[in-house]
Amino acid sequence: MSQRTRTRSAGDRRRSTLREMLIAGRRRMTPTTIILLVVSVLFVYNFVVQVVRQTQLEQYRDSIAQNVIRLRDQNAALTRSVTYFESRDYAESVAREQLGYARPGDTVMMPTFPEQLSTTAPVVPVTPTTTAPSEPNWLRWWNMLSGGK
Repeated sequence: MSQRTRTRSAGDRRRSTLREMLIAGRRRMTPTTIILLVVSVLFVYNFVVQVVRQTQLEQYRDSIAQNVIRLRDQNAALTRSVTYFESRDYAESVAREQLGYARPGDTVMMPTFPEQLSTTAPVVPVTPTTTAPSEPNWLRWWNMLSGGK
């Protein structure tokens, strides 16, 4: 037998095995294949869950970082307010505006308003007079609704 004949027979064997596989259709799944398939599905599911969880954690971290920045700004503003309210400038402005104090040497200008003459008549108190009804209340209603008296 020559080299060429052996090669053909090995090639023919490969082709025949391939034909048998194609003709036979799907091969039966073995338990090992099923286990590998289930494990791979579980790995893919776990990976997807981890990716979703990671995204949620990053969004939560970003919102917390924004809150921290906002709170730092508020804290800085409140610190500036406290510093101003504890200063002498604030105490002086309160004394000038609310208490009417002035420094020595300041010229205080007070507005004067002309007196307004009262053109209205004096108010005379009116004393209410009470009159006792001469007839009962139900009778007055009856007369009113019936168009009588």
